[in-house]
Amino acid sequence: MSQAVYTMEGIGKRFGYRAALEDVSFEIAEGEFLLLLGNNGAGKTTLLKILSTLMRPSSGRLTFRGQPFPAAASSARRDLGVISHDSHSYPDLTALENLRVFGALYRVPDLRRRCAEALAAAQLGDVPDVPVRAFSSGMLKRLSIAKVMLYRPRVLLLDEPYSGLDMSSLELLDAFLKRFQAGGGTTVMVTHQFTGGVAMATRIAVLLRGRLVYNQEEQHVTAGHCAELLHRFGGQGSPAEPA
Repeated sequence: MSQAVYTMEGIGKRFGYRAALEDVSFEIAEGEFLLLLGNNGAGKTTLLKILSTLMRPSSGRLTFRGQPFPAAASSARRDLGVISHDSHSYPDLTALENLRVFGALYRVPDLRRRCAEALAAAQLGDVPDVPVRAFSSGMLKRLSIAKVMLYRPRVLLLDEPYSGLDMSSLELLDAFLKRFQAGGGTTVMVTHQFTGGVAMATRIAVLLRGRLVYNQEEQHVTAGHCAELLHRFGGQGSPAEPA
């Protein structure tokens, strides 16, 4: 049986009087590809922020590889890679300079060679000295992929990773995620675009108004299945009972 990377027990998050998450409990196993679905405001990004250590839950218990947070935060950060809307890059630095800063923070060995390899693999090898402020949204997303390639995390948290990508960049991200999954990496992905990555999912969880309403292992996931789950569990009617 695979080791649990994350274990959530009764996780809740409140912002004043508003509950973004309520009593969320489930595990994410080593090597899983979890597809996290839900309509806008369901709590998906809040949950990702909690898993990434950027936000603490208001209630409940969260562990990373069996170690409880917040004590597990440092070890979790060493294992985590994040690709989101924001590239978290320095716009006045070049692509290469951004990777060097990032690599130095993570103490990446043989940094010069690894930076060159990551830029080439992310199809940015011809623009290493171009300031990032001149990059298109697709190029910024590829720079985010290059960062992840640079330090080789074991867990990926993806928040709408396919947004703003052209066909070439989409194929690059697909290929990268397939290699990551084949290497035993653990992935959690939030997306509203069911054309990319969903076929790799091994489990689907659905959030509805902060509550977990569906959590099942899946095989051969399709865009149609994702849309059907959102229609069934993400509608405007009464919340379903948690799975």
